[in-house]
Order: sequence, then structure tokens, then C-alpha cells
Amino acid sequence: MHPMRTLLPFVLRYRARLLAGLLFAIAAATTTSIIPLIIGQVVDLLDTRGVVPAELMRLSAIMLGVAFVDALLRFGQRISVNGASYLVEFDFREAQFAKLLTLDQRFFGRNHTGDLMTRVTNDLTAVRQFLGPGLNSLMTALLILLIAGVLMVRTNAPLAGVVLLMLPLVSVLFVVIGARMRVVFRRVQDQFGDLSTRAQENFSGIRTIKAYAQEQAEIAVFQAANEHYRTLNVRYVLLSGLLWPSISVILGLVGALVLLLGGRAVAEGSMTLGQLVQFNAYLSLLAFPMIALGWTVNLYQQCVASLARIGEVLHHQPAVASTAAPQGELVIAGEIEFRGVGIRFDYAARDQNSQSQNPVARRFSAGNQGMSDDKGLLKPDPQTLASQEWLLREVSFTVPRGSSLAIVGATGAGKTTLVNLLARVRDPDEGQVLLDGRDVRELPLDGLRQNIGYVPQDTFLFSVPVRENVVFGRPDASDEQLTRVLEISRLSNDIEQFPQGVDTMIGERGVTLSGGQKQRTAIARAVLRDPAILVLDDSLASVDTHTAAQILSGLREIMQGRTSIIIAQRIATVKDADQIIVLHEGRIAECGSHQQLLNENGRYAAMYRRELLEAELAE
Repeated sequence: MHPMRTLLPFVLRYRARLLAGLLFAIAAATTTSIIPLIIGQVVDLLDTRGVVPAELMRLSAIMLGVAFVDALLRFGQRISVNGASYLVEFDFREAQFAKLLTLDQRFFGRNHTGDLMTRVTNDLTAVRQFLGPGLNSLMTALLILLIAGVLMVRTNAPLAGVVLLMLPLVSVLFVVIGARMRVVFRRVQDQFGDLSTRAQENFSGIRTIKAYAQEQAEIAVFQAANEHYRTLNVRYVLLSGLLWPSISVILGLVGALVLLLGGRAVAEGSMTLGQLVQFNAYLSLLAFPMIALGWTVNLYQQCVASLARIGEVLHHQPAVASTAAPQGELVIAGEIEFRGVGIRFDYAARDQNSQSQNPVARRFSAGNQGMSDDKGLLKPDPQTLASQEWLLREVSFTVPRGSSLAIVGATGAGKTTLVNLLARVRDPDEGQVLLDGRDVRELPLDGLRQNIGYVPQDTFLFSVPVRENVVFGRPDASDEQLTRVLEISRLSNDIEQFPQGVDTMIGERGVTLSGGQKQRTAIARAVLRDPAILVLDDSLASVDTHTAAQILSGLREIMQGRTSIIIAQRIATVKDADQIIVLHEGRIAECGSHQQLLNENGRYAAMYRRELLEAELAE
């Protein structure tokens, strides 16, 4: 599909404005074409009758009136077309933002934040520039070409034929150079996205950079990316610079031919001096359309390249989407069943994440680590894919309503990936995840997620006050409810030390809070939603043992009668769960209560003994 088709639905919404702009442009082009006719009459008047003050004043007044009307018409044209371009940009930005929020997390794992920001900002600006100034210039240029061309033929057909035969050379330049400009501009925008990603990651990870004293190394990498961006821009400017002088040469050649052939016609008497001046005035009118067309071609090539990037977002189909229309409020009791679940490795997302810290290295790593697809995403070597295809396989268990399940296992065993299936962060590659006996893929997505309180391992906080972060899922929560969840998460112990208490502004991604404070804020946010299912994904890893025990004590009251899933590395965190499963090599190795697993003297028991030994050594 041609990228311009992405633009069509947005443009059609404002077709009335654009039609008004076209009518203004037609009227303005007509009035502009009257001025050379008046100039020709003045020259013929001076040549035949000499200076006639009354006649000259009359023609001057007409010319001033035409110029004033032309200015008003062009003002109306710009207001109509440029106004429509800003409205289209507004709608485009809203559509992109809404689309991005509907896409699954795998998409964001494969695309970097800086590049997505570039598509919502720079690429949209390129589209607006074409729809506004570009479309204005295009309409004016084409109309003047048409009207002035007709009037030139009426003035002197042979001379007009010479001019109109040479003007297509400009179109040839547009086709040859313009196509190359579009390719280069796409590369410029892609590289700018990489550059933006690099800057965004450095600002977000400034603590890590300073902790490892990598300032100079990161500056060097950024300079390399910036130099590549500059090189691509220079290449684009060279192409653009080649276009303009070429147009000037052609126009200069046409002007010389007009003076040569027209002067001969005046000398032979087949053309008056006023007609020659009038013809040259029309030729001068054609000079602006030729230059404007060249500029518009620049804008068009930028617009098409940007629309291709925008279309990749707007036309992307999410891997996870709601298959059921919401029918009232979804009520979930909380019985969970995983039936023969299997999950494959997501190589593209994994490889992108591994390279995300270095956009420059990411570009050059494709040839060393595997193959690259048409969007630059890394794909694994076929031999690796065959040998390590499954992350989890044949995972089956049931969590009765109101009970608790704990999941333990080595780092990278797939614990987080497994619980992500419950809220459909991704779907299983085989098997089913059932909730109250229904496949989660048959439930409305919004209703499903509203019934699940999830505390992720990597806590994300917004750069707003603590209060707004906690009530994010329940903006209507009362102060009493807020106080209660702060007590349960033990965040209340720290709130008293904050400058403005619960209304203290926190930095980007919660940078002003410690890891434990961020996790406790996330726990308070999840508990406040009063969900049917509570999922704690290693959410106590950043707090000390004493605080973790206090939080668990508060959570036990919340977890009564509520289905809970706990992922943790500490046995002390999960030993009170009704059921514990141990993941090992993609399957459930052990399953049972804490005491049952200890009696089996397997992996769980070994983990418990190691933890007790570590605690004794620490004491």
C-alpha cells in the first residue's frame, strides 16, 4: 500500500476547508495573471501614444486593486489549507498515541522509545509541512502554470510552444532526483530515531553511567551516531542542492530563448513590444511555480518517507487483542487453571532488549548474531532456534478460588512470563489459561485486567506526586482507602519523611525513591484496586527481611478470600502459600505445600537449606 493512502482518511475529514483553499487559489491565480496583461497595455500605451497621465493613473489604480484582491485571496487560501494541515496533524498525533496504547508489550520490546517519539513528532511535522505550505505552493504553482500557459499561447503561440516544450525538463529532474531524496530522507529519520533513543536511554540511566564512570564512552558512542546522522543529512542536502541550481539553469535557458526569439519577432513586426514584455512577465510568473514545485517535491518526499514510518505504527496489528465485546462489568471469582501451557522464546524481543543499551552497536551486530529482517529486527540463527525453541512446555496447575500459589525457580526459568499469560501480556503458544473455567482469550481484555492487581518486578512510577501514583488505577479512592493501603505496604513509614508527605513530587520513573520505596508504592497501587486476583512478581526483592515480613503480614489480611500468585526468590516469602510450584528447565519440577516439598528433599528443600545457611552466615 502506498504511504499516501494512510493520509487519505484524515484529509477527507477536512475536505471542505481544502476545497475552500482550492477555490481561493483559483481566484488568486486568476488575479495574478491579470497583472502582466495590464503591464503589456501600459508598455504599448507608452510606445504608441506616449505618456497619457489619465490613462496611466487608471491602469495603475486597476493594478493596485488587483494586487489588493490577490493578497486577500492568498490570505484566505493560507488560512484554509494551513488550518486544515494543523487539524490533520492533531488527529494524526491522537490516532498514533491511541494506537500505541493498544499495542502489546512485544511491540514495545522490538521498538525503542526514542524512535517511537520521533514518529509522533518529527515525522508528523514533515506531514504537516507538505499538507500546509507544500499543498499551498503546489496548488498555486499548478494553477499559475495552467493559466499563464494559456495566456502565453494566446499572446504568441510559437514562442509559447518553445517555452512549454522545455519546461518538462524540470519534471524529469523531479522524478530522477526526487526519488533518491525520499530514500535518503527515510534513512535520516531512522537514524534520528536511533539518536533520540540513545539520548533517552542515557538520561534515564544516568545513575548507571555515572556509577560505572562511562560518561566519556557514552559521549563517544553518541558522537558516532550523531556523525552518521550528519553524514546522511549532508547527503540529503547535496541532492536538494543539486535540484535547485538545475532548475535555475533551465529557467535561465528558457529566458534567453524568449529574449532571442521574441526580440526577433518584435523586429519583424509580428509582435508588439508590449506583448513581448507581457510574455516575459508571464515567464517570470512561471519561474516561481518551477521553484515552488522543486520545494514541494522536497516536502513530498519527506512526507512519503515519514508516512511510511507512521503507517508502520497505525497499521500494526497487536498480537494480543480483545476478542470479546464488553457486556457490562466483568465479575471474576478467581479460579485459575493452566492447562498444557507452552511458551516459545521471543527471540526478536530478546535480541532487541539485549542491544537496546547501544543503538550504534545494535546496527552492526546483526551480521554477527544472526539475520536481520526488513525493519532491522534481529532474528536468531536457525540452529539456535531449533535447539532452544521452548521456554516453558506442558505446564499445568490449578489455583482454587481464594487460595494462594507461589512460583519459585532459578533466574530466567520463566516465572514472570508464566504469570504474564494471566493478564494476556502475551498469549501462550500452546495450551490454555482458564479463569473461572473460561479461556482468558474469550474475556474482554479491559475487564480481565481490571480484575487483576499486578505488582511487577521492574516497578514503573510516573513523574507525579506519590498520591497520584498510588491512586493510578482508582482515581476515585478516598483518603481513608489511601491511608489503609499505605499502611499495608508500609510506605507510611517513609511518607512522614517526605517534604510534602503523600503529595511529594517524585522524579522521572521514581528516580528520587529507593528501590524498596518504589516497590512498596507499586504494592499500594495494586492493593487499592481491590482486585479479584493479586499477583506479586518478586515485589519484595528490594526491601529488607524485616520490612518484607511486615508487608506480608499486612497482605495476609488482603489475601484472605482472594486468589493470589506470588513469585519470589526468598523461601520465607512463599512458605505460607497454599501451593508452591518449582520451575526447572521449562517444566514444573515439584508441586506441593511448603512442608510437603521439604519432605520430598528435592530442589525446593535444597533452596531452603541454602537460604537458612545464608541467613546464619549473615548473622
